[in-house]
Amino acid sequence: MKRLLLVMGDLAAGKSTFAEFLSQRYDTIAFHKDTIKEILGDTVGFSDREENLKLSHATMELMMFLFQEFARQGKGLILESNFHTGELERLHNIAEGHGYKVLTLVLRGDIATLHRRYLNRIYNENRHPVHLSTTFDVFEDFKAYIEHSRQEEVPGEALFLPADDFSYQNDQEVLAKLDEFMEAL
Repeated sequence: MKRLLLVMGDLAAGKSTFAEFLSQRYDTIAFHKDTIKEILGDTVGFSDREENLKLSHATMELMMFLFQEFARQGKGLILESNFHTGELERLHNIAEGHGYKVLTLVLRGDIATLHRRYLNRIYNENRHPVHLSTTFDVFEDFKAYIEHSRQEEVPGEALFLPADDFSYQNDQEVLAKLDEFMEAL
């Protein structure tokens, strides 16, 4: 199954949860940027924002490597992250070189709703320290970050999903489109 499913979008939109659900649905491995970064943070450590950004860069390089290895074997994969345009282009180039079809799911929601979820995660869910080097407690800072990240170009086929609530995770029309894309059920 030469399929690469990318899950990206706003902070607190449910990307990791949905990617894990899809991983189980399609019996396909999913790699999550946050999980890899947490492992690197625990192993290598970091002391400031600059070192934390290096962990983010290393995490993305590992995700690129993992996809290349899966692509060499023609295996399907799900990658979840807050991808930037350059990273998406690199993934698409790898995919094209190995005959993969790529679909990007972009989760976007009402910024005020997302901010409430984000604050809940930060203050009530015992987030890993690697995710706390920059917080967006102030709504205007969070909003500016989201608006900036939404300017990233998404190459290729993309499906934009409203993430104000998590109904997209059970939306039969969305799941049918994903089933068709994955087509190896």
